[in-house]
Amino acid sequence: MRKRIQRISALARLIILDGLRRHALIGLILFALAGTTGGLIFFDFIPRDIGRATNDFLFSITWLTGFIFLLFHGVQVMAWDNERGALHTFLARPLSRTEYALALYAGLAILLLALNIVLGALGWMVLNLIKDSVATIYFPHLSLHYFLLAGAGLYWIQLMILAIILLLSSAVRGSFPVLLLTLCYYFICSGLPVVRESIKQKPGAATQFLDTLLKWLTALFPDFSWLDFKTLVTSSDLAPAASQLTLSFALATLYIVIVLWLACVIYERRDLQ
Repeated sequence: MRKRIQRISALARLIILDGLRRHALIGLILFALAGTTGGLIFFDFIPRDIGRATNDFLFSITWLTGFIFLLFHGVQVMAWDNERGALHTFLARPLSRTEYALALYAGLAILLLALNIVLGALGWMVLNLIKDSVATIYFPHLSLHYFLLAGAGLYWIQLMILAIILLLSSAVRGSFPVLLLTLCYYFICSGLPVVRESIKQKPGAATQFLDTLLKWLTALFPDFSWLDFKTLVTSSDLAPAASQLTLSFALATLYIVIVLWLACVIYERRDLQ
């Protein structure tokens, strides 16, 4: 077990170094910095509730940057090893396919964590700067605890999408199909809650059946809003109960574990030729 962890961590370090060498993080940080700087220009035109608008904007920039990382770096890294024949070189060493898949996920997850930490620190500094620059009536609440909670929820959502990317990459050849399937997955996850709310407003047996069906579909396409806590950062609303928070993160973690297990099973049975 110890040797397996060492092999996984060794390959994960290679993936991290490769991501740093390709300047994936630096480019995305500069992109987020440019977006944040451009957005600050328009905050002077917001008449009120500046705190909520600023918070939503900064978390949107962080989410967009992480999503770009997943689609245009994570997908490419997972596909390149097979397309360039590097996967055969890795597996020729004493490294199993399961270890390879887990190392791939761990390396990209650490890079994604570093990106979120940098952007989170930048966002927190911007929020404090704006709060100190306007009257209290325009920015009355700012909580570090809820900011960290919102950042953790956003990171867990990204980990779920990263796990899906690994699963798709294990089953589908080529980076472009994986990219399209990942986008479809994200749009379905985002659209299902809206469809459920619209169906609830229409009474009838057929509506009840569709609502039950959509509830079961959340096992495949989870509702990301369960981990969206950014509205708490600049509001005085009460936080969800500790049991609800624990359940949300536990279910998300279980989802990630199951998806990783499926990806490893497919990798073990996959024909690499």
